[in-house]
Amino acid sequence: MRIRRPGTKNEWNWVSSNVMVTNYRPEENEIEIIGINYDITELKETEAELIQARDKAEMMDRLKSAFLANMSHEIRTPLNAIVGFSGLLAETEDMDERKQYMDIVEENNELLLQLISDILDLSKIEAGTFGFSISEMDVNLLCEDLVRSMQGKVPEGVELIFDKHLPECFIMCDRNRIHQVISNFVNNAIKFTSHGSIRVGYEQLADNRFRFYVSDTGIGIAERARLQIFDRFVKLNACKQGTGLGLAICKNIIENLGGRIGVESTLGVGSTFWFTLPLKEIKENEPKF
Repeated sequence: MRIRRPGTKNEWNWVSSNVMVTNYRPEENEIEIIGINYDITELKETEAELIQARDKAEMMDRLKSAFLANMSHEIRTPLNAIVGFSGLLAETEDMDERKQYMDIVEENNELLLQLISDILDLSKIEAGTFGFSISEMDVNLLCEDLVRSMQGKVPEGVELIFDKHLPECFIMCDRNRIHQVISNFVNNAIKFTSHGSIRVGYEQLADNRFRFYVSDTGIGIAERARLQIFDRFVKLNACKQGTGLGLAICKNIIENLGGRIGVESTLGVGSTFWFTLPLKEIKENEPKF
């Protein structure tokens, strides 16, 4: 049974009771009962935690099975494209066709590389060998390089923008890991944005934290999907290529850097993926004239 703790409204102790009738003479109005109560609150709480852990393990096992079944298709698709169009590239003499085939091969090379990188990162996370290298990084240069390198992936009718920013900004962080997270945000935005803009930006918060964000005018995310989006093997759209690992890896990176990660979205309007980092050193300088 549950017994409410004295002085509380919704806090309970679990109690196991053993009761024994030692004297039963109702005709003489005499009934004697001896009871012993055992507090099993800790045992019940442990039981609930074990049930929750079991359910989570079963869910992860199902997701991993679906992931492994999906991986053969995900890897085979770019490989088939690379092999097929490489053969066509060797046969054709038309320069326009050659350029088209080379673009397709390059695109699928990048996709295959990303798939393998995600799998390797996941294995490092599970093995506890996911490393970081902290040094001073130029935030503006990072964002400019990222926007410039990804312009070619943006569909027609969508503008990729480095949002309004400080003249100069330097922080202490792992540049490669931050680049990896923001790149993932931008790639996802490109997949689900067919018009409007994708904005990459940052801002310094009042509590000495730094916030990066990627905002898009895409299809948005339903509330139920938004709550699961940073879980492993979760894909918003099964028709889109990918392992469903990218955002889970991003979450691990940011949490290991002491930060927080999240998403705000309105279905049909757009999404903003963001993460914050605690800063020990920020340098901001006005432009020199």
